[in-house]
Amino acid sequence: MCGSRSEGESESSRRVKTEFLVQMQGVSTQMDGLLVLGATNVPWELDPAIRRRFEKRIYIPLPDAGARSYMTKLNLGDTPNSLDQSNFDAVGEGTDGFSGSDLSVVVREALMEPLRVCQHAKQFRHVMTADGQSMLAPCVMYPSCAQCPMQLSTNTPAQAAKVNLRCERCGAQRMSLYDVPSEKLQVPVVSFEMFQAVLERARKSVDPE
Repeated sequence: MCGSRSEGESESSRRVKTEFLVQMQGVSTQMDGLLVLGATNVPWELDPAIRRRFEKRIYIPLPDAGARSYMTKLNLGDTPNSLDQSNFDAVGEGTDGFSGSDLSVVVREALMEPLRVCQHAKQFRHVMTADGQSMLAPCVMYPSCAQCPMQLSTNTPAQAAKVNLRCERCGAQRMSLYDVPSEKLQVPVVSFEMFQAVLERARKSVDPE
């Protein structure tokens, strides 16, 4: 609405801009205690008369490393994670030039990493929770050890009974996510390594210029 006026625009648009300028001019003299605040990412596209109406102009730059570290922690919220302050600082240092919106995208991608680990896992290991329940956690590396059985599948139930798909050394069991009961799945927490994997493919949306 406040773009530069030109000869090619419609008469109604010019009238709206003119009325806006008239009202803005009268605000400071007729109405006390009223603050008019505007924000734009393209100030050079505003009409010069509009810019003159705003006497105080504040430039808000992209967040610095400390702010990016804090925003990462803020966006992560109470999601279970294993990151410490040094990890958050490393994320802040590694996201130079990222905007607040870019950081929120990075965090959302990192929140999806535990699910991707479960989807790509070919082995699961039995783990005990704090309350004594036996759960199945995905193995990040495949095979989990050098002695893990490598059979992918069996054709019949009789063959499946003869094949031991659980490693006797590390305890990892050969199975996919679809073989794990939902109530037995132990989803891994968000880690710093997951953030590093996301940052390798993340791109900032703000041009350096």
